[in-house]
Amino acid sequence: MNSAIISLILHQAFFGGIAAAGFGVLFNCPRRILGLCFCSGALALAVRTLCQGFDLSLPASSFLAAFSLALVDRTWKRGQSPRGSVLAAVGCIPMVPGGLAAKGLMGLFALFRIPPEQAVAPLVSTLENLIVVIFTLVAIGIGLCIPPLLYPRESGE
Repeated sequence: MNSAIISLILHQAFFGGIAAAGFGVLFNCPRRILGLCFCSGALALAVRTLCQGFDLSLPASSFLAAFSLALVDRTWKRGQSPRGSVLAAVGCIPMVPGGLAAKGLMGLFALFRIPPEQAVAPLVSTLENLIVVIFTLVAIGIGLCIPPLLYPRESGE
């Protein structure tokens, strides 16, 4: 790997960690786990960026990142609940493609201002953005759900 890709991964990991720690504050996580919130966001964005470097799509990369984060969280024996941990959820929130969602919604609003005969290209672009957003959100959700199903905890934990 060249240095440009490594610097991109570190950049994404750092700012993903900051975003995850911020969401940890919003979710009233205890101060002692805010560092872990940072680490979960950094891991998720690093894995997603690495997967995108191997030419995987945004939904596939987000699935692998969410799955790896949930797997690490699940094997780490100190989760808060048998259903999953707030760390996995907080770490995945920075992967939500807000820019694409905004483009899709703005495209929907723009469709109301143009004549129908000129709406084909904007409609295709808008639908493409919204479909990628939906598939990415579904991929993140499925990636978070699989490790608790594969690796259940005993009820005594």
